[in-house]
Amino acid sequence: MKNYLFPKFFNNMSIEQLCELCLRLGIDGPTLMVRGGYWVDEKNIFEKLPQVTAAIRRSGAQVSYADTSYRMDMADKLDDVLSLMSHNGIELFRVSYIAKKSHSARELHDALRFSMEKAEKAARKHGIKAVVQIHGGMYPHNASTAYFACKDLDPQYLGIKIDLGNNLCQEGFENIEYQVDLLGEYVAAVGEKDAALIRKNENEEGSKGWERAFVPAYKGIANYDLLFASLKKNNISVPGVLMPFYHGDEMALLEKELEREVAYFKRCQEENGL
Repeated sequence: MKNYLFPKFFNNMSIEQLCELCLRLGIDGPTLMVRGGYWVDEKNIFEKLPQVTAAIRRSGAQVSYADTSYRMDMADKLDDVLSLMSHNGIELFRVSYIAKKSHSARELHDALRFSMEKAEKAARKHGIKAVVQIHGGMYPHNASTAYFACKDLDPQYLGIKIDLGNNLCQEGFENIEYQVDLLGEYVAAVGEKDAALIRKNENEEGSKGWERAFVPAYKGIANYDLLFASLKKNNISVPGVLMPFYHGDEMALLEKELEREVAYFKRCQEENGL
């Protein structure tokens, strides 16, 4: 199983430094960030994407997954961008979310289905796959909403990123085996992050003092052994995307925890046949 790094907190590094970190920690490479403040953004993508993907590969790291903010319902306007990504070895690109507040609750399903149809059609044209991430505060927020929106679309060109950390820290918790069994061939990637409940102030009203926080996976709640065993049982082979959303302002500590987290995920994967 390939493991890539979502480099949200690493944009202070050069792309060469980022790749060196990935390889030192046993990560296959970074995801390609297409975002303001990173190595590639939507304004410079035609100049920078070929340069950055080439630099990653020269380092000995791999890059095949892009994290973008492109809207699904605007995918038919992305011919040049999708062609560029495809020709530079990008096989999967994560698209932007649909905010729950953008539609009434009863309109969200139809809005997501419409957007997924457009994304699948555009991805098909260029032989790559659009990836929709399960995400709190957004739609879809769990496997059930995702599956019934993408059902009958071609899983070769549109898939879902399972994210147990978002399930636990934000919303959308569902039984792990159920998620994998339901999504099946639509599983395109696994978000590798975790969360825990922490009680800070017992007298706080409403929450009763409980807070949800992202933590390294070896400290969190999610059962990744069960997730990887479920993927193996269903013959699903997809990349994992490490998402270390902790200690963002303490880089030395983040790297130390990330090294242990990588070892944890690899142990879970190897022991479950991935």
